[in-house]
Amino acid sequence: MNPNEDLLQFAWQYRILKPLPLISKSGKRIEVIKQGELNRDAGADFFNAKIKVDDVTLAGNIEIHVNSSDWLKHKHQEDKSYDNIILHVVLNADKSIPQNINNNVEVLELKELLPDHFIENYEKLIDSKTELPCQNQLKDVDELKGSSWISRMAIERLETKMESIEKLFSNFNNDFTQTFYAVLLKNFGFKVNALPFELLANYLTVNILLKHTHDLKQLEALLLGTAGLLDDQFDDKYLRNLQSEYEFLKNKYKLSTLKKEIFKHSRLRPANFPGLRLAQFAQLIHKDPKLISEPQSYVSFASIKKVLHVEPIGYWKDHYKADGKKSAFDLRLGEDSIQNILINTFSYFFFFYGKKLNKEHYQDLALEILEQVKFESNLKTKHYTSLNCGRRSGLVSQGLINLNDNYCSKKGCLNCGIGASILQTKT
Repeated sequence: MNPNEDLLQFAWQYRILKPLPLISKSGKRIEVIKQGELNRDAGADFFNAKIKVDDVTLAGNIEIHVNSSDWLKHKHQEDKSYDNIILHVVLNADKSIPQNINNNVEVLELKELLPDHFIENYEKLIDSKTELPCQNQLKDVDELKGSSWISRMAIERLETKMESIEKLFSNFNNDFTQTFYAVLLKNFGFKVNALPFELLANYLTVNILLKHTHDLKQLEALLLGTAGLLDDQFDDKYLRNLQSEYEFLKNKYKLSTLKKEIFKHSRLRPANFPGLRLAQFAQLIHKDPKLISEPQSYVSFASIKKVLHVEPIGYWKDHYKADGKKSAFDLRLGEDSIQNILINTFSYFFFFYGKKLNKEHYQDLALEILEQVKFESNLKTKHYTSLNCGRRSGLVSQGLINLNDNYCSKKGCLNCGIGASILQTKT
């Protein structure tokens, strides 16, 4: 296998070279004092490097290519920013480059310097037919390296989720309360009805709901009515009362009503039906309005989890949709649902809130939540059963999901800390 440029950059970044003297093509001794900082944007591959060429110390940038002639293919000769290169590192020095000669830039050839085990390990990963390229090597990864990388992956996932919350925040004119409400309501729809519930937050703003937190019936009427779930003809007296309540509130606030057809019901367990979820949401904010008016007032995992435990009451104690038919199913907000909301609402929002206002204790709270919730066992996290990464918590499962989605599924082994550990291991 011929190493590609990414692999050469990786070898340079982690100094994976044979313990041999580094001699340039012109015969000068090269000592690497600082290999530089990897640059993934336009410009040289490594910034702020420091080397010694014989007795002369140089500081600047380093460019890496498979063949020295790639310098010309990439048209670096037309870019003055490459005049400050202090070293040209290549696998094959197949052509002299005038720009390097004119600027006294040494060329270091790597083809005899790359360890055999490094190339072999990379071939195994790239040619692997298993779902994970490193499936067979995971068990050999050091626990400290595994746990530190997975923690980094969890934080990276939080930062990615923060971007979507930032968009909501901007759309809501930098209103933290409306943003949190939209995130929480979206997550009450869970995966199947997340988008309709998010749309509902746009149709029914948090300011309207906060005016009615004292009255559970009015909250239910607002939420189910605006969702279009009260548009049928009902025999049940309670549902007819909700209809009347909604008609009054709809006219008062000039509300628009969603089409009920956008909410999905097929293949859902009764506890996940949208009508019941909205009733639970109403009960939650009736029980503690501060949950959406001042979510930042909850400063511990225990206090947040406690408030999320709601028992169905009234009509919704034995109904899971607005049709008047009673049900014997358990319609409480279950432990798995609470765990889901803790992760997808509270940890993500608090991380965003802490970053936005430069309040580290909210970022710490986001991590505390993930560390306290249970590990999510799903198709993605099950790939990593043999990986030693410490106590398995929600923080670990979030990290593994990010690792699977953005590294393993794309064979991004060269950008992965676990991949780096495997590539450097002598077999």
